[in-house]
Amino acid sequence: MNQNNQNEIDVRKIVRVVLEHWWWFVIGVVFFVLMGSLYYLRKNKVWTTDTTIMLRKSDMAGDQFNALAMIGLGSNSMADDEVQVLSSRGMMYQSLDALNLWEYNYVRDGLRWKGEFRSPAMKIDYIALTKKAKERPFSVTVKPTKSGYKVKSKMGFFRRKTTRVKDLSAPIETVAGTIMIHPNRPLSPDTTYRVIHMVRELVVADYMRMLNVRLHKKESNIIHMSITSPMPERDKVLLYQLIEQYNMNAMTDKNLIASNTAQFIEERLNLITGELSEAEQALSDYKEQNHIADMKTQAQLFLHASSAEERAMAELETQLSLVNYVDEFLRDDTKRHNLIPANIGITDASLGSSLSEYNALLLQRMRIQRTATESNPVLEQLDMQLASMRQNIIATISSVRESLKIRQTQLQMQDDKYNRQIKDAPKQEREYVRVVRDQKLKEQLYLYLYEKREENALMLAATSTPAKVLNMPQRDVKSGRPKLTSLLAVCLFLGLAFPAGLLYLLILFYDKIDDKKEYERRINAPVLGALVENSRNAHIAIHEGESTVSAELFRLIRTNLRFVIPAETKSPVILVTSCINGEGKSYVSTNTALSLAILGKKVVLVGLDIRKPMLSIYFNLNTKGHLTDYLAEPETEVDDIIIPSGEHKNLDLIPCGTIPPNPSELLQNGRLDKLFAELRKRYDYIIVDTAPVEMVSDTFLLDRLADMTIFVCRYKYTPSEMIDRINEMIEQKRMHNVAGVLNGVKGLKAGYGYGYGAQKD
Repeated sequence: MNQNNQNEIDVRKIVRVVLEHWWWFVIGVVFFVLMGSLYYLRKNKVWTTDTTIMLRKSDMAGDQFNALAMIGLGSNSMADDEVQVLSSRGMMYQSLDALNLWEYNYVRDGLRWKGEFRSPAMKIDYIALTKKAKERPFSVTVKPTKSGYKVKSKMGFFRRKTTRVKDLSAPIETVAGTIMIHPNRPLSPDTTYRVIHMVRELVVADYMRMLNVRLHKKESNIIHMSITSPMPERDKVLLYQLIEQYNMNAMTDKNLIASNTAQFIEERLNLITGELSEAEQALSDYKEQNHIADMKTQAQLFLHASSAEERAMAELETQLSLVNYVDEFLRDDTKRHNLIPANIGITDASLGSSLSEYNALLLQRMRIQRTATESNPVLEQLDMQLASMRQNIIATISSVRESLKIRQTQLQMQDDKYNRQIKDAPKQEREYVRVVRDQKLKEQLYLYLYEKREENALMLAATSTPAKVLNMPQRDVKSGRPKLTSLLAVCLFLGLAFPAGLLYLLILFYDKIDDKKEYERRINAPVLGALVENSRNAHIAIHEGESTVSAELFRLIRTNLRFVIPAETKSPVILVTSCINGEGKSYVSTNTALSLAILGKKVVLVGLDIRKPMLSIYFNLNTKGHLTDYLAEPETEVDDIIIPSGEHKNLDLIPCGTIPPNPSELLQNGRLDKLFAELRKRYDYIIVDTAPVEMVSDTFLLDRLADMTIFVCRYKYTPSEMIDRINEMIEQKRMHNVAGVLNGVKGLKAGYGYGYGAQKD
């Protein structure tokens, strides 16, 4: 229940604070709406230009992907990799360089700077730039005037220079160096033109920030690309160029293997051509030397018998040649980052698969290398994988070579069998058969390589672009921002939220008592009343016959005292104290005593704040010969320290007097008790102005003499935690019969319907 009440009070307090500071919200709304309107007038609208492409798959890649997908192991890492390639810095740099978009051209349009793309108003030649101009962006602004042109150059915030020229035909000195301005069309005198020269790395970073590349969905080969900027026409061209550049790079990568294969085949063809020519020449020479006219029939019988073995041996020779060449290629450190020739006819499946995997990994490294340095950890990891694969391939080649040699040995044994069958043939015939066999072997190898060259050339010519454009680059007409209505709504929200946030912080960190009802609720004591702020700064706020707000409120406190002090108490002693200095306890004690005196009661006001006495100052009294003298000097009598107040005949004063070095000891001697016993006989009320309880313990020493204690708190001055300290004192019974007074409340009225408050304080 208490928690609910606390919440209700908090809400009411917030509403009260908001109403008190309503003008904060008016200022906030007006300020943010003006700032938003100015922003809208100065800011160019930003548009989103997008396109959609689809990545083509090779037949083999598609089959592999589908097979994996059937068993739940499919992934789309290829498309993910291509997204990274499309959004790489290297790709953006190549596209910007192809379009020459290294500068920003603007023309003044009202409060905005409108970008120019297809036909900029002017072109600048940089004749001699300074060193700083090559490292930092700078701008050149041209304003046509009646007498010529005003050229402003700016680099950073402080480096500026203005030059006036009659025409633009001569070089101009700027903060960036010497430049030459070439207008592409007549410059309008009512317009200002600007060119911003950027460092290329910053231009790439700027466009990379505007570019967004993403997959349509996780397992899709469709990629969305978009650029958000104030110049949609430029973005269309750039997106199209990115796609073209991607296709060009991808085709180049794919053709590298075919090109390397073609080079390998040409080298082997040149070698085999020479060997075939030598074999044919050897056959011709043998016939001529031995005067052989026609051994065709006999030779054909033998060759027919051994043709299967010869073809097999020819194929083995071909495979051994190819394997040896690949082995030499891999062991050559100068070709460490070259693609291995593929599709050259190696029949071993495991070796062919290893070569394909190696080339795919090397192509991936080439792509990353375009946008990274050699120290990139990804490149280092790929180099380690490539080195490991090269060693594995070399080991596989050794195994394949041994297998081929074993097969060759077997075929040679079979061939020897046929040779033994014709061992009785003439020596001349046997030699002739050997020469013919060698010539046939070279011829078959030549025809095989020639066929492979044609196949590779056909594959090279039939390469298709990997990215197909599904939607041409186009501006999204609904994407323009900022929108005026949305911007004004945001400004209205900020105009209300910003003051609300400040007020929240004010409430959160403001720990002073600033709510009369909260004060009355929290303090565990009756509240005698609340006093308005003493705007006249007069210590005496009540006079006989006066009807000010302060006077009426003190009369209310006087009335409430009758209900707090027990009826049987005669000549009550009332302590008036506070928690800290400056809360107005002396002001309250003085005027409460005066209000009782005006009622016809005999009242004495005793100044017992002996560490910082104020009554003598307020009543312009001498500080000598008063209370401290009575407490310290036994010969001093009560009548010697009582002084008429001069404000009313029923009010007397006992000022503190000289500040003693031992105030606590003086308050505990028997003289003080004797004084109050005598005062009870002479006066109807004894009002005691005491020291603040948080500063010293003097007031606690006086509790034995008091009938009640008035705690004074001051509005927007006393910390809220002091209420808890007062409650703690009451709970611990260190002070008894406590009542509270809230002083200095702003805007409080008497308002009882009897015309009070007609006069202002």
